[in-house]
Amino acid sequence: MNEITNAMSEPVITTLGAVLGGLWTFFKATDWYQRAKEQRFAEALVALEAGVQQTYDVYVRAVKDSSSDGKLSSEERRRARELARDAAIAFGRTKGVDVLNTIGQNYIDVWITKLVNQKKHAAR
Repeated sequence: MNEITNAMSEPVITTLGAVLGGLWTFFKATDWYQRAKEQRFAEALVALEAGVQQTYDVYVRAVKDSSSDGKLSSEERRRARELARDAAIAFGRTKGVDVLNTIGQNYIDVWITKLVNQKKHAAR
């Protein structure tokens, strides 16, 4: 092991790190990488849309039908978002997509709300 560390001095390691970092930065800037990233994001959104639709078909519609005013309570809306997130994650896994990491854990609820609002406006 000492032979390896002796052969690789600090300047060599630093130079190697800089070259590899530059290559990685170049690769990430390529059109191919950007298209692949956009494709993964689009697939994650499709999985999220499927999760929202499934939640609406199975959970939301049943709750609305059993409710006197046809609306969900704040707790029922929170539960519907959980179910949509879980369904999207499961659907994404079947397609090889990590929905949470692709969309972002901090943004998943924002996207669910956006999709629900689109669905509401389309129904009007």
